[in-house]
Amino acid sequence: MLSMLIKRSLLLILGATTAAGLTPAMCLGESAPVGANEQTITEEVKAQEDPTILKRRIWSDTEWSKYKEGRHDIEETLGALWAWRVSDSQEWGVRLKVPYKFHIAGDTAGDSDTQGLNDIKLAMGTAFRLSESWRTAIGVEMRFPSATDDDLGNNTWRPQLFGALAWDVTRRLTLSPSIEYNKSVAEVHGAEPQNFLEMYFPATYVLPRYWAVTARYEAKVDFENDNYWTHSAKFTIAKQLERLPMGFSLSIKKSFDGGEKEFQANFVITYYFRS
Repeated sequence: MLSMLIKRSLLLILGATTAAGLTPAMCLGESAPVGANEQTITEEVKAQEDPTILKRRIWSDTEWSKYKEGRHDIEETLGALWAWRVSDSQEWGVRLKVPYKFHIAGDTAGDSDTQGLNDIKLAMGTAFRLSESWRTAIGVEMRFPSATDDDLGNNTWRPQLFGALAWDVTRRLTLSPSIEYNKSVAEVHGAEPQNFLEMYFPATYVLPRYWAVTARYEAKVDFENDNYWTHSAKFTIAKQLERLPMGFSLSIKKSFDGGEKEFQANFVITYYFRS
């Protein structure tokens, strides 16, 4: 199903470029950018993994998670980020994520197919440019128990505090570690309280023709489960177009701790509002 979604998305994109008088080779080549300079396009391709870069954009994120015993979860998230500059070194941003989830039943007794709206997330944050090569960002996100089925969401009112720091080691290499602290303030439908900390350590390298690769180590400590630690790794490849303000990324995530999830894959299509 994920491959079908990817193929359909690519066909729509290729159809749009053809209608605009462009060819796929023109979009993927290294011809002179139209309406955007090199720095803008480079920041766009970095922004997909760097939370300190606030760019006005909308996106579609197709996430496929495969579990043991034949279970699958497919979540389609529509997101939007609106950012504005308040000074030469500071920007504010508001982000909205609306996910729709499909659960495909496996071999477990009592498991059944379900689908519906998942928990909506609304966030606000600010980013600062500390110097030519250093940036930081802080913010808060609220997760609402809006799922149409108890099995699709977490059934909690959960605020998340997050912070990030980015260092452009070179013009092409960026390190952007971040942390996210989550603690539920209210539970519904008998849900369990949640209290955990997640840490991300990505390294992004920008390749020629506005491709980028990111390797990210992730760690999570669950304070509600005897401070239990889990570890995982994620690898992402991203591409930013020049003649169209669009970007694509494909990632694969794998846990080091076993568990029920075998792997997670994400395919993201992003449209940027270039000023």
